[in-house]
Formats: sequence, structure tokens, C-alpha cells
Amino acid sequence: MGMTLAELQKWPPHIKALADAASKRGDASQEASGKVQAIVDISTWQGDAGDAAKDAMKRSATRFDNAGFEAMYVAMHANKAYGDSQALADDIGKFLADAEAPPKVEIDPKTNAVTPPDITGKKPDEIQKIINKLKDLHSRVTGLIARGEMLDDDLARVLDQGTGGHTLAQKQLSEETPQQAQQDVHDVLAGTATDEEKARVQAASTLSPEQIEDRDAGRPVQLTRSQQLVLGQMNDQMKGMSIEDIHRAERRLGDNKSIVGNALQMMGSNQYAFAKSERPGDQGSTDKLATGGFNELPTSVQNLLNDKSPVYHRDDPTIFNPSRPEAKIDAAAGNLNRLSEVIMDGDAGFQRGTDLDHKLLQRGADILQYENQHGDSLKGPVDSELQNIFKATSRDHIAVHDMLTGPDGQRNDRFLGDLTSHVFPDRGTAAGSLFSWTGTSAVPGDGVSLEDARTSGETARAYASYLSEHPGLAKHPMGIFASVGDYNPGLMQGMANGLAPYTAAIAGGTEDIFGKFPGFGDAFDTDAHTSKGNLVEARNVFNVLSSDPEAAKTINGALYHDSITATQHYADSVHNSGSGAIGDLDQAGRFQALADSGLTAANNQQHGDEKALHDLKSKAYDAGTKLVKLAGPEFGMMANALKSSIIGSVGDGGMTSGVDMAPESAQHLLLSAYLANGTLQPNQIPGDLLVPDPEHPGGPMKVGTLDEINKAHPGHQMRASDYHTAVNNGLKGVPGEAGNADPIRVAYNMVAQWPA
Repeated sequence: MGMTLAELQKWPPHIKALADAASKRGDASQEASGKVQAIVDISTWQGDAGDAAKDAMKRSATRFDNAGFEAMYVAMHANKAYGDSQALADDIGKFLADAEAPPKVEIDPKTNAVTPPDITGKKPDEIQKIINKLKDLHSRVTGLIARGEMLDDDLARVLDQGTGGHTLAQKQLSEETPQQAQQDVHDVLAGTATDEEKARVQAASTLSPEQIEDRDAGRPVQLTRSQQLVLGQMNDQMKGMSIEDIHRAERRLGDNKSIVGNALQMMGSNQYAFAKSERPGDQGSTDKLATGGFNELPTSVQNLLNDKSPVYHRDDPTIFNPSRPEAKIDAAAGNLNRLSEVIMDGDAGFQRGTDLDHKLLQRGADILQYENQHGDSLKGPVDSELQNIFKATSRDHIAVHDMLTGPDGQRNDRFLGDLTSHVFPDRGTAAGSLFSWTGTSAVPGDGVSLEDARTSGETARAYASYLSEHPGLAKHPMGIFASVGDYNPGLMQGMANGLAPYTAAIAGGTEDIFGKFPGFGDAFDTDAHTSKGNLVEARNVFNVLSSDPEAAKTINGALYHDSITATQHYADSVHNSGSGAIGDLDQAGRFQALADSGLTAANNQQHGDEKALHDLKSKAYDAGTKLVKLAGPEFGMMANALKSSIIGSVGDGGMTSGVDMAPESAQHLLLSAYLANGTLQPNQIPGDLLVPDPEHPGGPMKVGTLDEINKAHPGHQMRASDYHTAVNNGLKGVPGEAGNADPIRVAYNMVAQWPA
């Protein structure tokens, strides 16, 4: 984090004490020198020994005299530093007072952390005042810290010179000087840099743990003097470079090519301040700092991203004309591609809501809309460039969030509509990367901050709600294509990966089982509809995603995971206290029905038979039970125990309107759960129900389905009515309502009664 305002405010008395101590030492040393010289002058000692003694006393007098001079030198400059530090402390006090004035901005001087005021209910002009004040405070705090660093360096230099020390000199051996920074950056961009020069410039974007912490928290990052000088030179020397030159310079750097992409992100972000050159070609000084932003990017980059014109045209723009001429691609398309490549070669950590990423993503969205509106939604002329833009900007989660949620929290239906109605050459893989990341940062912890999770939740809700309101995407009327999953499977897979942690939240899962998902909000369907099993909006989301088989496995596997989790929660409550919440079983049945519905729809679209459906359910189940980031081994045991009950056997059929879950199926599921978590012991289960687990040979027996039991005992076939009696008797070992599995069946069938 570097220096803090609180530390700088405490400096004056310490520097004053240093000045006073140095002054006293100087006086004492000069007085001692005079006394020794007086002894020399009056000494009558003769002979060689006397001469040696006189010489020794003269040298002692000289040492005292030099020590006195050095101490007075330190005292003089320390007094000047005291005055400077007092002025700095006064300015910091005024700065903090200004921050307290309306609109109040809280600043913690111990960390330099800035807490903006709450803008809820504020008018646009009030919000703009707050924004302007934040910009002013950021600029001022950067200058105050820079003054503190200069004062620190000056005082260290005086102490070294006044005492014969060399701490500052050693420090500067590893730091850039303005001259060296200018030469290093010149050689790096010209392609003539030595490995040492590349390493020094690379170090400018190599952040310390404290700097990374500030960066990731969205706070201003206090760069070192060397970093400020190098970034300032990158800014100055790249200002007039063309996109082609920037791309060429970056490609020449080989393993160090992240230098250029990182520099662009830093100079385009208001989290960083760097040495400002008064004129092109100046070496720059850290006493004049510029704060990053879009206007600090190279002119060629600004012009490219501010341009609103299409990047291609046709001599005959008639839509749906099969004989119209080939599109003529403008040079800007190639430059957008080059810029995207430079960004992708940089470190993703610097992509946190930068102006560069915001503008580039918006440029891509505008071009995509132009293609769709001009008859080029089927593999348009500049789709490869668009794919690179999406891959580059997908790493900036804040930029994607802002694009999808809109400036006023209004979902960006235009962009989502353009993405889901366009046929990409890569089948939607790059577009899918704009969404998949929300699945890895849904819950705070493991490197995910609360703000990161909130960003993910708000983004996930935006595109999930779009799918819920556009069920036609699952049965798309586009000519040769059946659905969005047919022509853009990569897009569906990206969305499915992004929404996998949120399936319970979408379908009404309760917080006591599934926890909170910051930013996502409430379930899509009302409680009244949920209680009737009429989860229209949730089913729309899952059915659209199920239009691609791989996405279907991911999203419906997540629903199976939720069903297991709810069942385990109920069984554990019964094990611990003798009873559980019936609502847990409602959720278990509901989530299983939603998964079966989505997988049946996916199988029907692929014209699969019953075996294909069973295989698809098995693969989805396996995929879902691997989503155990926060689960322990107990979940794995429960998942193994419930698999045959949930996916059934070949020939059980899929989910169609009116299909019921049989009572014995629900009883088998709950009985298996009780055996898995120890509520019931094997000797409490009717022996003819237990079969070996083929997936765990030699392991404990499990409760078999009717099909598994008859396969295990081919000489003695159990009838369906006997099986129902046996599982019912098995549950009698659990007293009270806990032995009733009917809530699972009822909840499942309430969902099943509605058309998919």
C-alpha cells in the first residue's frame, strides 16, 4: 500500500527531533574539537612519542571538526525537511476536511481507502457532483503521497551524505532514473531492448501483494517512483504510435509482450497515476503525476474506439440478395483485431472496469448490431474480429457487467438479442466467454470478494432473466436451425457454466440450504406459482440452455446437485434431531423434475431413444455431482447412494406432461438417503432390498431399484407390489413424519403436470 496519509501527518515532530539532535551533536563535536586543539597548542611533550601524540591529537581534532560539520549539515537540511513536512501535514489536514464537506466522502488516512457516499435516490446532478469530487480527491491524494515520497528520498539523501551512509544509493541501483526509464522504454518499443531493459520495464507492471490488494479492491494503486517513471514514458512514447506500430512492438517482445497490454490498461484506468511529461520527449517527473483514463490512451486507440462508423460496407447493401458483392473490410477492422490481441497478451488482473475494455466491448456490440441489421447475422464479414473482441473483454468482468446490466440497472436486451440471434463461425464459443465467468465467482471466499460475487450475481441475473423471457430460443424459427443451441452451442455452454451455481436461486431454493448469492436477487417465479409447480420462468431458462446437449448436462446436472443437497439437508436434520423441514423434500422433488424436464427436451431435440435419455441423465448427474466446491465427502456418499434412484433405469421414460413419479420411487430415494447418512443401519433395511453397488465393488450394500434387485437375483423376481411394500416397511424404521416420502413425489408431479 505504500505511504499513508496518517503516517505523513505524524512526520513533523519526528523530523524536528532529528534536526534538534543533529544540531546538539554538531555543537558538542565542535566544542570537543576545540578542546583537543588547545591541548595540542600548549603541549610541551618532546621527542618522537611527543610528536606522535601531537599528531594523534590533531587527527582527533579533525575528526571531531568533521563530525561537527556533518551533524550541522544534517541539522540544517532536517530543519528544511521539517518545514516541508509541516506544510504537507497541513495540506493533508485541509484535504481530509474538504473530503468531509458535503457531499461527504469518507477517507481512512490509515489505509488511504476511499468510501464513496451512498447514491441511492440521488438526482443525476447530485451524482455528477459526487463523481467530480471523487476525481478531484483522487488527483489530490496522489499528489500528496508523491510529495511524501520526494520528502522521504530527500531526507534519506541528506542523512547518507551527512553520515557517510549509502542506503539510498543502494536502493537507487534497483530503481529507474528518468533518463534510464526514457531509454529503456524507447528500446523496448523499438525492438532493440536488452534483456535487462525488458526486465526493468516489465517490473513497472509487476505489482506487490499490497498493490494487487488495492487494485482488486478498486482503490487507487500507489505505484513506486520507478513504476511511475516507466508508465509515464510508455504513455508519452506510445501517444503518437499507430495501432499497427503498437501491435508490431508488442509482438517483438516475445515472452515480455505483456508489457504493452498491461501499460495500456494501466494508463487507461483511474486507479493509477504516472509521471507526466510537459512536452513529448521529456523525461518526466514524479512531482507532476497524471491520473489514467481514456484520454491518456494513445491517440490511435482513442480514435479507433471513438469511431462510430461500420468497419465494412457493400456496394450493393440490399439485404437477402444472394448475388450481392463481397463486403469491403475497412482498415479499422484489422486494427480492432490487433488491439484485442494486445489486450489478450496482457495480464487479466489489470482488466477491472477499465475505459479501454468498456469502449472496446461497446464497439464490438455496435458492429454486431450493424451486421444483424444488414443481413449478415449468418457468419458476418467481421465475425472473426468480433470473436477476438469478446475474448479480450470477457476477462474484464466489470466491463461485461456494466454492458449487460446497463447504466441504470436496465438489462441490455439489444446486446443479448444480437448475441442470441447471430451465427458465429466458432459456434458461439467467444460470445460464451462473456458469461461463463459468473460461475466461478458466485460466492465470496477463495479469492472472491463480496463485490466480485455481487458483480457476478447481477450479471448472471441479467442474462438468465433474458432467457426466461425468451423461451422461443429453445425452438428457434431460423430456417435450417432448430434452436440457439443448434447454431451457437458455445454460447449456451458458456451461459450454462455461468448459471450452474445459481440454479437453486432461479428455481426457489431456500437460503438455509443453499446460502446467499449476492446480487442475484429472488427466484424468478412467484411463491404462488412455485407451490403449484408452475415454474414457467425457471423452466424457460433451463429449457433454452438445454437446447445444446453439453449445456443441458451442465445446467441439469446442477439441478440434480441441488436435489441431492436438499435431500441430504433433510436427512441430516432427521439424523440429528428426529425431524426435518418438509420444504426440503419439496425442493428435492422440484429440482429433480426440472432436471428431468430439461434433459427430456434435449433428448427429444436430438431424436434420442430411451437409452440415449438414460445415458444423458447419467452424464448430467455425474457432471452435477462434481460441482462440490463447498461440499465434503458426505455429499459424495449421498450422491452415490441416490444416483440410481434419480436417474432410474432404461425404459423408465422421460419427463412428459402428466408423467407421475411413483410412490415407491420417492420412498426408495429417501430410504437410500437414510442409509447413506447413518440414520438407518443396514440391519434395519429389509435384506431383499440390498444389492451390491456396481460402481463400488466390495463396498457397502445399497438400496436397489426394482430393476437392480431383479438383475441381482435372476432366480427370484420381485413384483412391483412387493417392492413397494418392502421400501415402505424400510421407512417404518424412521418414526413419525420423517418416514413419509410423499412430499418428494407430490412436488415432482406438480412440476410434471405442466407442459415443458
